[in-house]
Amino acid sequence: MNETARKSFSYDTHKILHVSMIAIVMIGSIVGNSIICFLLVRFKTLRTVPNILIVNLAFIDILNAVTNMPLMIMWYIYQVPYLKGREISWFIVTWYVLFMYLTVFNLTVLTMDRFGAIVHGIHYHSWKTINKAKAAVFFVWISSAAYTYGMFTLGLDIDLGDAPVLLYRIHYLKKFGRHFIIPGYVVPFTIMVVMGVTIWRTVHNHSRRISAYSSTGKQTKNDVKTAKTIGLTVVAFFCMGVLPMLLHNISKVHGSWPHFLAFFLNHLNSMANPIIYSLKTPRFRKAFILFLKEPLGKSQPLMASKNRMDLNSTTRNLSSKVDMFHTQISSV
Repeated sequence: MNETARKSFSYDTHKILHVSMIAIVMIGSIVGNSIICFLLVRFKTLRTVPNILIVNLAFIDILNAVTNMPLMIMWYIYQVPYLKGREISWFIVTWYVLFMYLTVFNLTVLTMDRFGAIVHGIHYHSWKTINKAKAAVFFVWISSAAYTYGMFTLGLDIDLGDAPVLLYRIHYLKKFGRHFIIPGYVVPFTIMVVMGVTIWRTVHNHSRRISAYSSTGKQTKNDVKTAKTIGLTVVAFFCMGVLPMLLHNISKVHGSWPHFLAFFLNHLNSMANPIIYSLKTPRFRKAFILFLKEPLGKSQPLMASKNRMDLNSTTRNLSSKVDMFHTQISSV
């Protein structure tokens, strides 16, 4: 009897820890990604093509935190009785997979944007517009939904009665899910890796040829910084997307720590993205500080670099000296 009580206590403790971890990630994802969205609405200077794609990713993470994370607590951890059966299981699993592909496709488009900005330079900058960025966001949502729900039409005939969501998910994966991983995951990541290598080679070859003080050099430097930030975002998703697949193959015991971490790491990525932006993007940091000071104001963050500020200071000093010289000439 004591052994049974100890097992029950241990099981309840694991549930509390699992729920606490999901709750922390859920709150962090909602708060962090909401700040990214608010900053784009508040500051016009942040409304660039890559930032629109970044905000779309933030919006995806918010929806994922609001819907999939509470659902995971209910169907995976506590296995509530009413979350079972054919229709409910199909909806929960497809909704979870949809956000996986939304993230993958959005990161692919972000990488393509940096590829165009750095490899093709001025030709891409003269071609890209805000409207085209919005069209890219629309394409991400349409293509992700078409891919996900097109895939899951193959699971409409699976009927396990009142079986829980987890069993339906296992059957979906065995019947058709594995066949869609390569085109849905491997192909986009291969594209991102190839483009990333090309970006690195381009930067390496041209870094010595372009002056850092020229307008082209400054634009290239900004593009490289943005590419590094997006690169970290891609690496974070890769680590938190591939590792869970390995954990699923290692551990098949529902409720065990490796099995739980396979789901948890996917959700953790939603909270990691705002942290990457805040650490690697000075523009977001400055905008956030100004947002705290003037949440409803109209001022924009000063994004001038140190070199630009020094140049402006030197120009002002020269102008003042010229004015003094003209004054002295006039007095003579």
